Amino acid sequence: MAGELVPLVLLPRYTTYAGNDLGGTPYYFTTIALDVTQYQNAIINMWRGKIVGTAGTPPLKVWFQESTDQDSWTVCAGSPGGAAGGDPGENTEAQYTLELKKRWFRIRIELQGDNNVLSCWAVGFLEERLS
Repeated sequence: MAGELVPLVLLPRYTTYAGNDLGGTPYYFTTIALDVTQYQNAIINMWRGKIVGTAGTPPLKVWFQESTDQDSWTVCAGSPGGAAGGDPGENTEAQYTLELKKRWFRIRIELQGDNNVLSCWAVGFLEERLS
């Protein structure tokens, strides 16, 4: 039996990200850490696509991460691509069910290459733990 689902918006529709790969160091963004102590799973739908008027969508990697102390982060079970990071695919909505074992949860978006601009969103639900 599943716990009650609580709506979650990690990245609002349609969030734009822009950045450059500076000397081989990818440009990345992270959300504020959420305390997910009372939840057992996150069910997240994610989409990414190009900005109107641009030639294409640059490569992207995404990680759903968790932490006990907000200092050391590990990849959640069920995250796309595991430790290497993953990509939901251009103009494709992908769903991920992530097992939450630690107190804090966030998403990390990493842009690959030079002069990157893209749009993406990540929304879903947190599933409450059963007592």
